[in-house]
Amino acid sequence: MAARFPAPIKEDVSELLAELLGRTILVDKIDVLVLQEDEPAVVAEYVTDDGSVGAVCIVDGPLALRCGAALSMVPSSVADEAVERAELPDQLLENWKEVANIFATLLNGPRTPHLRLQAIHPLPGEVPQPVEALLRAPEFRRDFELRIEDYGKGRFALLVA
Repeated sequence: MAARFPAPIKEDVSELLAELLGRTILVDKIDVLVLQEDEPAVVAEYVTDDGSVGAVCIVDGPLALRCGAALSMVPSSVADEAVERAELPDQLLENWKEVANIFATLLNGPRTPHLRLQAIHPLPGEVPQPVEALLRAPEFRRDFELRIEDYGKGRFALLVA
């Protein structure tokens, strides 16, 4: 039986990322995030202690790159160039993984099983079947656009079981 997990509100997302990145973060709700088939993106997979997928976070390429750059104070121009080339450089992707790992704190509550980051899956590419199942039929989802001070914007969706 799937558990219900917390789905953070925009203020929680803004506060966590502002503290982590040391920058002002503006967060707005958006309609459902729809990615083009060949558009670079990253799926973060969050699992319970027994390995069940409890949540996934989909970020478009621009947000993954801009968060990754801001985390380690890489110049925003580096992220902008990667966005223009539609690439996900390893260094910035690894930095995004750290952001995704810390984001897990917003997915845990006192009455739900503990969630932790299991893996990130760059898109286009394959994702494990349980992740695909949650992407197709979440119990709840929230979609946001983020603007990172001096780095630009990107979109993400959080889907929970």
